[in-house]
Amino acid sequence: MAKRFQFEITDKATANAVVRQLHRHSAEIGVSVRQILIRDRNSQEILGVGILGRPVSQILDDGLTLEVSRTATDGTPHACSAILGALAREAQSIRLRGHTAYRLTTYTRISETGASLRAAGWRLDIQHHSRFVRHGLGVKRTIVPIEPKSWAHKSRTRPARPLGEPRLRWIKLLPTAHNDDAAFEMGRAAASARAKISANPFSFPVLRNDGVSQVDFIGADLWEIWREGYRMIASP
Repeated sequence: MAKRFQFEITDKATANAVVRQLHRHSAEIGVSVRQILIRDRNSQEILGVGILGRPVSQILDDGLTLEVSRTATDGTPHACSAILGALAREAQSIRLRGHTAYRLTTYTRISETGASLRAAGWRLDIQHHSRFVRHGLGVKRTIVPIEPKSWAHKSRTRPARPLGEPRLRWIKLLPTAHNDDAAFEMGRAAASARAKISANPFSFPVLRNDGVSQVDFIGADLWEIWREGYRMIASP
Protein backbone atom coordinates (compact mmCIF):
# COMPACT_ATOMS: atom_id res chain seq x y z
CA MET A 1 0.00 0.00 0.00
CA ALA A 2 2.83 2.41 0.85
CA LYS A 3 4.31 1.93 -2.65
CA ARG A 4 1.00 2.80 -4.25
CA PHE A 5 0.43 6.12 -2.47
CA GLN A 6 2.45 9.31 -2.22
CA PHE A 7 1.96 11.97 0.45
CA GLU A 8 2.80 15.67 0.48
CA ILE A 9 2.27 18.63 2.78
CA THR A 10 -0.07 21.22 1.31
CA ASP A 11 -1.63 24.56 2.26
CA LYS A 12 -5.05 25.05 3.83
CA ALA A 13 -6.64 26.54 0.70
CA THR A 14 -5.69 23.51 -1.42
CA ALA A 15 -6.83 21.10 1.31
CA ASN A 16 -10.19 22.86 1.65
CA ALA A 17 -10.69 22.72 -2.12
CA VAL A 18 -10.29 18.93 -1.99
CA VAL A 19 -12.67 18.75 1.00
CA ARG A 20 -15.32 20.69 -0.92
CA GLN A 21 -14.93 18.32 -3.85
CA LEU A 22 -14.74 14.97 -2.06
CA HIS A 23 -16.20 15.14 1.46
CA ARG A 24 -19.67 13.64 1.78
CA HIS A 25 -21.14 15.95 4.42
CA SER A 26 -18.65 18.31 6.13
CA ALA A 27 -17.63 21.80 5.06
CA GLU A 28 -14.14 23.25 4.77
CA ILE A 29 -11.92 23.92 7.80
CA GLY A 30 -11.38 27.42 9.15
CA VAL A 31 -8.34 26.76 11.37
CA SER A 32 -5.82 23.95 10.97
CA VAL A 33 -2.33 22.91 12.00
CA ARG A 34 -1.22 20.76 9.04
CA GLN A 35 -2.66 19.36 5.82
CA ILE A 36 -1.62 16.29 3.79
CA LEU A 37 -2.54 15.31 0.23
CA ILE A 38 -2.52 11.70 -0.92
CA ARG A 39 -1.73 10.96 -4.58
CA ASP A 40 -1.51 7.93 -6.78
CA ARG A 41 2.23 7.39 -7.13
CA ASN A 42 2.01 6.51 -10.81
CA SER A 43 -0.62 8.92 -12.17
CA GLN A 44 -0.02 11.70 -9.60
CA GLU A 45 -3.80 12.08 -9.35
CA ILE A 46 -5.03 13.52 -6.03
CA LEU A 47 -6.96 10.81 -4.20
CA GLY A 48 -7.79 12.64 -1.00
CA VAL A 49 -6.72 14.89 1.86
CA GLY A 50 -6.26 14.81 5.62
CA ILE A 51 -6.27 17.81 7.95
CA LEU A 52 -4.92 18.10 11.50
CA GLY A 53 -6.12 20.79 13.87
CA ARG A 54 -6.45 21.60 17.56
CA PRO A 55 -9.34 19.83 19.31
CA VAL A 56 -12.66 21.61 19.11
CA SER A 57 -13.43 20.46 22.67
CA GLN A 58 -11.79 22.77 25.23
CA ILE A 59 -11.38 19.78 27.56
CA LEU A 60 -9.30 17.92 24.95
CA ASP A 61 -7.33 21.02 23.93
CA ASP A 62 -4.70 20.25 26.57
CA GLY A 63 -1.53 21.00 24.60
CA LEU A 64 -0.90 17.27 24.11
CA THR A 65 -3.70 16.35 21.71
CA LEU A 66 -4.37 17.00 18.03
CA GLU A 67 -7.63 16.38 16.21
CA VAL A 68 -8.06 14.86 12.77
CA SER A 69 -10.48 17.53 11.59
CA ARG A 70 -11.13 16.15 8.11
CA THR A 71 -10.34 13.16 5.93
CA ALA A 72 -11.77 12.91 2.43
CA THR A 73 -11.01 10.52 -0.42
CA ASP A 74 -12.42 9.66 -3.83
CA GLY A 75 -13.22 6.15 -2.61
CA THR A 76 -9.91 4.52 -3.55
CA PRO A 77 -9.52 1.37 -1.41
CA HIS A 78 -7.25 1.83 1.65
CA ALA A 79 -6.69 5.54 0.89
CA CYS A 80 -8.47 6.70 4.05
CA SER A 81 -6.46 4.37 6.32
CA ALA A 82 -3.28 5.49 4.55
CA ILE A 83 -4.13 9.14 5.20
CA LEU A 84 -4.78 8.42 8.88
CA GLY A 85 -1.40 6.70 9.14
CA ALA A 86 0.34 9.62 7.43
CA LEU A 87 -1.36 12.13 9.76
CA ALA A 88 -0.22 10.13 12.80
CA ARG A 89 3.38 10.15 11.56
CA GLU A 90 3.21 13.86 10.81
CA ALA A 91 1.67 14.67 14.22
CA GLN A 92 4.79 13.41 15.99
CA SER A 93 6.80 16.32 14.56
CA ILE A 94 4.36 19.00 15.75
CA ARG A 95 4.99 20.89 18.99
CA LEU A 96 2.02 22.05 21.07
CA ARG A 97 2.72 24.60 23.83
CA GLY A 98 6.27 23.27 24.06
CA HIS A 99 5.20 19.60 24.11
CA THR A 100 5.28 16.87 21.51
CA ALA A 101 1.83 15.66 20.51
CA TYR A 102 0.96 12.48 22.41
CA ARG A 103 -2.42 11.49 21.03
CA LEU A 104 -4.97 12.09 18.28
CA THR A 105 -8.73 12.32 18.47
CA THR A 106 -11.47 12.41 15.85
CA TYR A 107 -15.20 11.78 15.45
CA THR A 108 -17.43 9.67 13.22
CA ARG A 109 -21.15 9.76 12.65
CA ILE A 110 -23.14 7.01 14.31
CA SER A 111 -23.99 5.53 10.88
CA GLU A 112 -20.29 5.15 9.95
CA THR A 113 -18.50 1.90 10.78
CA GLY A 114 -15.10 3.36 11.69
CA ALA A 115 -13.42 0.57 9.68
CA SER A 116 -10.67 2.85 8.36
CA LEU A 117 -9.93 4.09 11.88
CA ARG A 118 -9.69 0.57 13.28
CA ALA A 119 -7.41 -0.42 10.40
CA ALA A 120 -5.13 2.51 11.26
CA GLY A 121 -4.88 1.53 14.94
CA TRP A 122 -7.56 3.78 16.45
CA ARG A 123 -10.03 2.69 19.11
CA LEU A 124 -13.41 3.91 20.24
CA ASP A 125 -13.22 6.12 23.33
CA ILE A 126 -15.22 3.61 25.38
CA GLN A 127 -15.02 5.40 28.73
CA HIS A 128 -16.26 8.67 27.25
CA HIS A 129 -19.34 7.02 25.77
CA SER A 130 -20.06 4.46 28.51
CA ARG A 131 -23.25 4.58 30.51
CA PHE A 132 -24.31 1.82 32.92
CA VAL A 133 -27.94 0.79 33.22
CA ARG A 134 -29.69 -1.73 35.43
CA HIS A 135 -29.97 -5.18 33.88
CA GLY A 136 -31.63 -7.87 35.97
CA LEU A 137 -29.74 -8.05 39.27
CA GLY A 138 -26.71 -6.24 37.88
CA VAL A 139 -25.78 -3.55 35.39
CA LYS A 140 -24.63 -3.53 31.79
CA ARG A 141 -22.59 -1.07 29.78
CA THR A 142 -24.26 0.81 26.94
CA ILE A 143 -22.55 3.11 24.44
CA VAL A 144 -24.18 6.54 24.22
CA PRO A 145 -23.07 8.74 21.29
CA ILE A 146 -22.52 12.49 21.50
CA GLU A 147 -25.56 14.48 20.47
CA PRO A 148 -24.66 17.35 18.10
CA LYS A 149 -25.15 20.88 19.38
CA SER A 150 -25.37 24.28 17.75
CA TRP A 151 -22.36 26.60 18.01
CA ALA A 152 -24.73 29.57 18.31
CA HIS A 153 -24.79 31.46 21.61
CA LYS A 154 -26.57 34.54 22.90
CA SER A 155 -23.34 36.53 22.76
CA ARG A 156 -22.10 34.85 19.56
CA THR A 157 -24.73 34.08 16.98
CA ARG A 158 -23.96 31.59 14.22
CA PRO A 159 -25.86 30.76 11.02
CA ALA A 160 -28.41 27.99 11.48
CA ARG A 161 -27.40 24.68 9.91
CA PRO A 162 -28.48 21.03 10.17
CA LEU A 163 -26.89 19.37 13.20
CA GLY A 164 -26.58 15.96 11.57
CA GLU A 165 -26.22 12.61 13.29
CA PRO A 166 -24.87 11.83 16.77
CA ARG A 167 -21.09 11.30 16.90
CA LEU A 168 -18.65 8.79 18.34
CA ARG A 169 -15.21 9.84 19.56
CA TRP A 170 -12.07 7.88 18.68
CA ILE A 171 -8.59 8.01 20.23
CA LYS A 172 -5.13 7.01 19.04
CA LEU A 173 -2.01 7.17 21.23
CA LEU A 174 1.12 8.10 19.29
CA PRO A 175 4.50 6.35 19.83
CA THR A 176 5.70 9.52 21.59
CA ALA A 177 3.23 8.72 24.40
CA HIS A 178 4.77 5.38 25.29
CA ASN A 179 7.10 6.43 28.11
CA ASP A 180 6.78 7.38 31.77
CA ASP A 181 7.27 11.14 31.30
CA ALA A 182 4.53 11.24 28.67
CA ALA A 183 2.23 9.23 30.94
CA PHE A 184 2.83 11.72 33.75
CA GLU A 185 2.04 14.70 31.51
CA MET A 186 -1.10 13.06 30.14
CA GLY A 187 -2.24 12.18 33.64
CA ARG A 188 -1.77 15.76 34.75
CA ALA A 189 -3.66 17.06 31.71
CA ALA A 190 -6.50 14.59 32.33
CA ALA A 191 -6.76 15.68 35.95
CA SER A 192 -6.74 19.34 34.97
CA ALA A 193 -9.52 18.68 32.45
CA ARG A 194 -11.51 16.84 35.08
CA ALA A 195 -11.13 19.79 37.45
CA LYS A 196 -12.78 22.05 34.87
CA ILE A 197 -15.96 20.01 34.84
CA SER A 198 -16.01 18.61 38.37
CA ALA A 199 -18.44 20.15 40.84
CA ASN A 200 -16.57 18.65 43.80
CA PRO A 201 -12.83 18.62 43.06
CA PHE A 202 -10.49 16.69 45.31
CA SER A 203 -6.75 16.12 45.55
CA PHE A 204 -5.17 12.91 44.31
CA PRO A 205 -1.40 12.75 44.98
CA VAL A 206 0.48 10.83 42.27
CA LEU A 207 4.12 9.85 42.02
CA ARG A 208 6.26 9.27 38.96
CA ASN A 209 7.60 5.77 38.60
CA ASP A 210 10.92 6.93 40.04
CA GLY A 211 9.06 7.55 43.32
CA VAL A 212 10.41 11.07 43.67
CA SER A 213 8.28 13.73 41.97
CA GLN A 214 4.87 14.27 43.49
CA VAL A 215 1.97 16.36 42.22
CA ASP A 216 -1.47 16.94 43.70
CA PHE A 217 -3.89 16.55 40.83
CA ILE A 218 -6.83 18.73 41.81
CA GLY A 219 -10.11 17.23 40.69
CA ALA A 220 -8.46 14.06 39.43
CA ASP A 221 -10.65 11.12 38.56
CA LEU A 222 -9.26 7.58 38.54
CA TRP A 223 -10.85 6.78 35.21
CA GLU A 224 -9.49 9.96 33.65
CA ILE A 225 -5.94 9.09 34.68
CA TRP A 226 -6.00 5.37 34.02
CA ARG A 227 -8.21 5.28 30.93
CA GLU A 228 -5.24 5.38 28.53
CA GLY A 229 -3.28 2.82 30.52
CA TYR A 230 -1.20 5.40 32.38
CA ARG A 231 1.23 3.80 34.84
CA MET A 232 0.69 5.89 37.96
CA ILE A 233 1.46 5.10 41.60
CA ALA A 234 -0.74 6.70 44.27
CA SER A 235 1.21 7.92 47.28
CA PRO A 236 0.39 6.31 50.68
